[in-house]
Amino acid sequence: MKYNGSLLFKIVKMKRYKSLTFKALLTAFVFLLPGCSKYIDLEPQNATYDEVFWVSGANVQKAMSGAYGLLRGSFLSDRSYFIFGDVAADNFDVSGFWNYTAIVQSGGFKFSYVPYLEASLKNWTRFYSVINQCHLIIENTPKIDVSKFADGEIQKKRLEGEARFLRAYTYFYMQRVWGDVVMTKESFKDPDAIQPIPRSSEEEVLTYCITDLEAAIGLLDNAGEKIVANQGAALALLAEIYAWRHDYVNAERYCNEVIDKGYSLENLADYKKIWKGNSKESIFELNMLFDAVSNEATAGFFNIFLTDPYIKNKAINDAWPVGEAMKNTFEEDDKRVDTIMTLSSGGNNKYILTKYDGVNYYDPNNTSNYVVSNNLVLIRLADIYLLRAEARYKNGNITGAQDDLNLIRARAGLGLYNGIGENLFNEIFDERRRELLGEGQAMFDMIRMEQLQRLFSGEYSNDRMAKKGYYWPLDMRNLLPQNELLTQNEWWKSN
Repeated sequence: MKYNGSLLFKIVKMKRYKSLTFKALLTAFVFLLPGCSKYIDLEPQNATYDEVFWVSGANVQKAMSGAYGLLRGSFLSDRSYFIFGDVAADNFDVSGFWNYTAIVQSGGFKFSYVPYLEASLKNWTRFYSVINQCHLIIENTPKIDVSKFADGEIQKKRLEGEARFLRAYTYFYMQRVWGDVVMTKESFKDPDAIQPIPRSSEEEVLTYCITDLEAAIGLLDNAGEKIVANQGAALALLAEIYAWRHDYVNAERYCNEVIDKGYSLENLADYKKIWKGNSKESIFELNMLFDAVSNEATAGFFNIFLTDPYIKNKAINDAWPVGEAMKNTFEEDDKRVDTIMTLSSGGNNKYILTKYDGVNYYDPNNTSNYVVSNNLVLIRLADIYLLRAEARYKNGNITGAQDDLNLIRARAGLGLYNGIGENLFNEIFDERRRELLGEGQAMFDMIRMEQLQRLFSGEYSNDRMAKKGYYWPLDMRNLLPQNELLTQNEWWKSN
């Protein structure tokens, strides 16, 4: 039996990366439903279509736009970007949503119980569409004559570099969510030639990502808008991967290279410019802004943080306010509180996050017809300074770690932190959690910096940690049920 589940995405004419919409050009990975014979179902790629499409730099550029759109669509799915990075870290109060309550501390962080959310939280299929798109770009771009690119060799190299960056970013993201992934290194065109593929080890996946990023650095420059991959983004991602490996010498090295690229922190008065797009602090972000020509904004993503008056007549039970414990981690004099939070209307004493407050009503009289126009910032300079603080601490440079930490504290109007030892390391984590609140980072920081048992000892037992129960389970009913090479994450086999 063959299940025809191929994903086809149209390509339309668009301005250079302004329209990074949910489109791609070719078949993507689709994992089969129970009873099917192949676990990656693809229509055979049409060779004639290849000959027609892969002929110009303009088409490669469209394909790359499609790849960015696929990644954005993957993150938007059930707001999984915020669930994986923030909700699972207990940063937000989701008590108004019954099917989310099991995945926070009060529900025991039971990631296996997510009614109606299995397709986004326990299924990685959509991310393989990003990866396969990048495979196709990397395989076909070198075959096109340089004369077919408007900017010649520079554009040809840049597009391949962007694809290599995005492939590495996607694999690394998946690795941090589900643990060991099924790793492919080339596009699949013939469904009959596909053989079962086991999950690859973390070491193999990260090594592959590093190889891609090292190549990308040589192909990319640091020019252009922040909504496309650049050299600084590749260096920053290398720093993150080495930190995940606990190779802090290389993590610090690459943080230094990013910081030397000329990015700068926004001052507090301009702090919210970060999420309005293309700020001087941003390193890499996904375009989700509204404009009349190429509208990438949506209502159903950032709006989860907002209530009335930002979104008219929206009650607190329809939003995710900042969790009380999370709010209490901010010091009394922290100026970020008044800058990125506000007390919700209704007298409930709950604070809402307002980083993403670019609400745009098409018609002010129609309260249901709006979008939230902000960009999703994936990497920014404050993140890298705090990552370097972590690396410097681990490398024995306590003064340097304090300096980086205090740079971020100073912007928030806070005094110097002079702690040492474990207290300093924990403060670096706490500062990352505050600074990057609502940016999809906290859970991954908790795993990398080994903070889960410090914060949630009752939920993360020694046994759960040993079995890596901080990774999400796989939806085995729909992901390769008859393929013995795909295995469930150890903790979730019995929990």
